[in-house]
Amino acid sequence: MKYINKDDLITYIQEPLLDSCITGSTGVDETILNNIESPVIDLVISYIGGRYNSSLIFAETVIRNGILVQIISMIVVYRVVRRNAARKVPEDITDLYNNAVKQLEKIQSGSQYLENLPIITKADGTTPKLAYGNSTNKNYFI
Repeated sequence: MKYINKDDLITYIQEPLLDSCITGSTGVDETILNNIESPVIDLVISYIGGRYNSSLIFAETVIRNGILVQIISMIVVYRVVRRNAARKVPEDITDLYNNAVKQLEKIQSGSQYLENLPIITKADGTTPKLAYGNSTNKNYFI
């Protein structure tokens, strides 16, 4: 795995249950975790990419942040359990996923800050501000 490790996942799911979810025909297959983690990282980048320099965070030498480890672990656990089609995803595992997405939305909106991660900066060293405006036309003409 690139950003998280199995110990991070065991924080949210018991190891025997995790192993049973990633067992293939040859036994425990950790490439399943790699295949699940990769799109989860892409999902996280889609949320935080407007504020944080994701190419530096997820470079060959990653910059670990406790909140991102938590978010990625929670989503990976959900997708690992969800992968087993014969089993309905327990409500507490679904809550992990929902909480992770809520945290990503807070980071995206700027109400939650990720410490020690590189923020996107302009060439002059300043951080770009989000553009906002109002397109309401009170005079009802074009």
